[in-house]
Amino acid sequence: MTQDRLFLRSALVAIFFAATLSAEAESRAWTNNAGKTIQAELVDVEGDKAVLNMNGNNFPVPINTLSEANQEFIKNWKKSAPSDSSGDANIAGNWDSEWPKIVSADVSQDIEILKEDEAEAEGEYIYASDHYEFICDVKLNTSVVKRFSLLFEATNQFIRELPIGMVKPFREERHKIHLFESYTSYTSAGGPAGSAGVYISRGGEGDILVPLTSLGVKKVGSNFSVDYDKENTTLSHEITHQITDKEYYALGSRGWFTEGVSEYVAQSGYRSGKFNVNDLQKLKDYVTAYGEDGKGGRALGDEFEAPNLEDFMTQDYGRFLENSMFNYGFAALVVYYYFHMDQEKDAANIKNFLKGLKEGKKIPEMYEPLLAGRSWDEMEADITKAWRSRGVRIRFK
Repeated sequence: MTQDRLFLRSALVAIFFAATLSAEAESRAWTNNAGKTIQAELVDVEGDKAVLNMNGNNFPVPINTLSEANQEFIKNWKKSAPSDSSGDANIAGNWDSEWPKIVSADVSQDIEILKEDEAEAEGEYIYASDHYEFICDVKLNTSVVKRFSLLFEATNQFIRELPIGMVKPFREERHKIHLFESYTSYTSAGGPAGSAGVYISRGGEGDILVPLTSLGVKKVGSNFSVDYDKENTTLSHEITHQITDKEYYALGSRGWFTEGVSEYVAQSGYRSGKFNVNDLQKLKDYVTAYGEDGKGGRALGDEFEAPNLEDFMTQDYGRFLENSMFNYGFAALVVYYYFHMDQEKDAANIKNFLKGLKEGKKIPEMYEPLLAGRSWDEMEADITKAWRSRGVRIRFK
């Protein structure tokens, strides 16, 4: 056996017998022809091999050794190349504006039809709003697209107005959203079962997959309409992932910050193209209980024990997902603290932290702006004090 084949065999043994991850937006089940299944993230395709990431390690796996469903997912994953980020250096990003209070989408925007010739579309219909391209497997009225596009456009505008230096929302090219009439088509294309939508990352770039039912789109006779009471605001979480800068996914930030800021956006009181950023009660109810509608919350309670803050921030993403219910909720509280409660309440410390990520700073240096001269124990005490004043009691280990 050659050295290359020996390495490949060792990688396969390691990946299919290692501990599994909890399913989440970028992770899915992978099954080989021996019937072994793991949870991992597809991060690249190199020739005839799929590169799967588990616990921070990449494993190249021959595509023809995977299940037919996995091979179909890889085929769909490859269809759309990652966005070109070569022009990002020319985008300054927003660092200095006032923190937004109310964010609204442009409700007057027109929807452009990019592809709708049924003879040529082969089941693919493409519509575009100002910043998004919606690739559908069924023909839709532009009025329907205009209605649900408000959620995407409002989320994009929200990230533009947040003074945390994001550049991806300001790109000229549109972000791609794949829409599916049936839930079966959605899961076949890679959507996790039970999810309302998913961001499929490819090395920091990627597309969003959404079943039309998650957007309140329903079929009435031969046409489609939008149920105004079925807007799924949790999709803002995935939309935020898509337009979060790659540098913010660095080890030491991916997890607590990337999931925390996505939860922050998704729980900022969205309705009909408008976010109420001051709606702290919605986020608090979501984290401590079951959300304002009695479902979907993280249910941490008004009093709970939290892990050591340094351990929480420095854990790898695999560990973060192993306790996703708690970690997503706690990350939302931590990010909210740095945005609105920390020291002078001007978000200066977290802005400097994010600027450090843009400069390539690593653990532990990256945390110096957050600590701002404090020890980790003192940082924990400040977070505890701030949230106690809002009715949430946190006890750090």
